[in-house]
Amino acid sequence: MNARQLQDLLRDLLEELIFARDDEDDPLAELAEGSEGIRQIATYDDVGMLTTDKGLVIECDDGTEFQVSIVRSK
Repeated sequence: MNARQLQDLLRDLLEELIFARDDEDDPLAELAEGSEGIRQIATYDDVGMLTTDKGLVIECDDGTEFQVSIVRSK
């Protein structure tokens, strides 16, 4: 697995949780409750981040924004 694959996997997982919040029959619904407040998830590439690192930008309903960088350690 490389950094881009990990980035995309994490984005997809978080997006699945966000969508599961709206469906009580979804097996992820209980876990999805923890994603309340997350409005949008984008990759660094999506937002034009000026870095060669891979990562995610997580935007919350209240306007706060978090960056999660993926840096290979080995």
